[in-house]
Amino acid sequence: MDVIPVIGYASLGVLIVAWLIVSFSQPSPRRAMIEWVGASALYVALLSLFVHLLSRSLEQESTVGIVAFGFLVTFFSVGLLLCLFQTATSMRGARSSVSSATN
Repeated sequence: MDVIPVIGYASLGVLIVAWLIVSFSQPSPRRAMIEWVGASALYVALLSLFVHLLSRSLEQESTVGIVAFGFLVTFFSVGLLLCLFQTATSMRGARSSVSSATN
């Protein structure tokens, strides 16, 4: 069994749970942390999709697919790194300015 779809489906599960928690809770530092966790899970889900498609393009030796999905893998990898940084920042505690993944 390939591990990439498992990671993608697990991150979709985390995203759905985080979305439900954020939807039904009051604004708080805990909610802001869950927002960033959910946003990170969205990036992981999209990244796993595009990594899977990139690996299929590599197997088929499709130049257009390699370029297109390679760009998307790079784009979502950088976005995931930035989102993970914001997640770690929100886990550190309260800051002077309020920032969340939903504003």
